[in-house]
Amino acid sequence: MQRAHNPWIHALLSSALLAAAAGGCKSDDGGTDEVASEESSTTDADTGSDTGTSNDTTTDVDPTNGGECQFGVANDCMDPDLKCMPWSEKPDRIPDEARCCPLDPSPVSLGDRCHVKEYDGSCLDDCPAGTMCVIDLLDGLEGYCQEFCDPGVVDGCSANEICKPFFELIEAAETVPLCMARCDPLLQDCADKGRPGWSCLPEGALSPSFLCMPPSGSTPKLEYEGCLLQNDCAVGLACVPATEVVGCDGLFNCCTRYCDASEANTCTMGNECINLESDVPGLENVGVCADPV
Repeated sequence: MQRAHNPWIHALLSSALLAAAAGGCKSDDGGTDEVASEESSTTDADTGSDTGTSNDTTTDVDPTNGGECQFGVANDCMDPDLKCMPWSEKPDRIPDEARCCPLDPSPVSLGDRCHVKEYDGSCLDDCPAGTMCVIDLLDGLEGYCQEFCDPGVVDGCSANEICKPFFELIEAAETVPLCMARCDPLLQDCADKGRPGWSCLPEGALSPSFLCMPPSGSTPKLEYEGCLLQNDCAVGLACVPATEVVGCDGLFNCCTRYCDASEANTCTMGNECINLESDVPGLENVGVCADPV
């Protein structure tokens, strides 16, 4: 049995990152874009966790000396030794602004494993120009190089990617648009796309697509456990409002399974599969386990 989606589903889907940003783009308590509230916003998003490094470290290089810039604009920094990056004064992953920062003299390539220097948000990494290191290992400040994009440009990313703006719902934060791989939440195929350990999560509220996002922390939440961000949950689980899931232990939200609404019910604790009604080809039957009442 399946139930059609209702308004709370839109709240679920609008909390895509991240992380960004999740990872590299968001803090454990800052949000992906919006979760229990807009201020904890996505994935998304979305975004200050303890990175295991000093909050006050400095180097001989001033990462703020290059001026302001715009992501995704070639040569916007007017200096081949600089690149446009999100910068945060504090290691909270929420970017204060876009700045021209020193480019690593021997950068890795787009899609490669990368490292962030000093602290998460320092704007210093070893990715090439036009990309940034999206962190998936907080303790080591390691992740993958993801490309910046322009959300207003059609086909700004490859056909297998989505241009996802992170932090757009956080007041005073710099919006960071990144190309993120498309995926299938029922298959959880991010590892096949070169992102092992990342989860396939909703991209947006209407006609939802799904994208690969890094985990928000080192200990993923299990089914029926409380969560704040979409990427707090273990791979294969979605973070939804606590009132919508039977057996939820969370105060505001909890992790629940994705399910196939076209098949026999596999949900437990009296939950049933709710169809998210995506219009993306191949994802029309994606649902989540929730209270049928």
